[in-house]
Amino acid sequence: MNNFLADVLPREGGLVASPSRSYNVTIAIGGLLAALGLAAGVHSMYVGHEHTFGVTREVPWGLLIATYVFFVVSSTGLCLISSIGHVFGVESFKPIAKRSVFMAIVTIVAGFFVIGFEIENPWRMPIYNMLSPNPTSNIWWMGTLYGAYLFFMVVEFALLQMEKHKIAGMFGLLGLVSGIAAHSNLGAVFGLLSGREFWHGPYMPIYFITSAMMSGCAAVIFFHYLGYRANGWKMSEKLENSLMATAKLGATLIAVIMFFTTWKMISGISGQP
Repeated sequence: MNNFLADVLPREGGLVASPSRSYNVTIAIGGLLAALGLAAGVHSMYVGHEHTFGVTREVPWGLLIATYVFFVVSSTGLCLISSIGHVFGVESFKPIAKRSVFMAIVTIVAGFFVIGFEIENPWRMPIYNMLSPNPTSNIWWMGTLYGAYLFFMVVEFALLQMEKHKIAGMFGLLGLVSGIAAHSNLGAVFGLLSGREFWHGPYMPIYFITSAMMSGCAAVIFFHYLGYRANGWKMSEKLENSLMATAKLGATLIAVIMFFTTWKMISGISGQP
């Protein structure tokens, strides 16, 4: 067990965080926001969601659903970005692959925390997911697929740390498939409901995958810039080229999202939504 942990945990020789003022401020702000979020979630479970978030049985979805979607969208996008270099072998994306896998794990765990606070009794979900499965429910599939996705991503990251790239690539492919299935299913959760006409329609799963990849590009660029700027590190030429390729991909996806949204608005104004 100790040998396994020694292989998985970070080793010497990599970039070392410098205790600069910018670094300390960044960590302090991040830690404070995380603590406030956890405190607010625990508070809502004690006083009730209706009092905290203004949701009722008639309007059951509130702010936390949007927050949950944000985190899982980012996680799926980061998984897609990492798979370009790690699974499909595109050289320009390899320098950011392992970090993208790590950030995908962090964001999906954050999403699980948020949805756990939203459903108020999160311990029932894993129990009845196994004891009383409902394959006709999109939300059941969402929990099952995202659980499998998290498992595959954690195993992939551990194998990457152990330098077992071939086996890690297999788990990365499984994570990619389960992530796409989970996220397109999440799009179907909204697309199959007619409560909000703008978010209703058969193209929503495709839209969700596209927006996930766009969000993944943005997350990769933002956190690399933040980490290197806060620590005073200098980017290598390979990393700069990788981030440039990510930016070009992100710009293309922004154009695709704009195309989707424009025609959705036109169809809603001139015809049926």
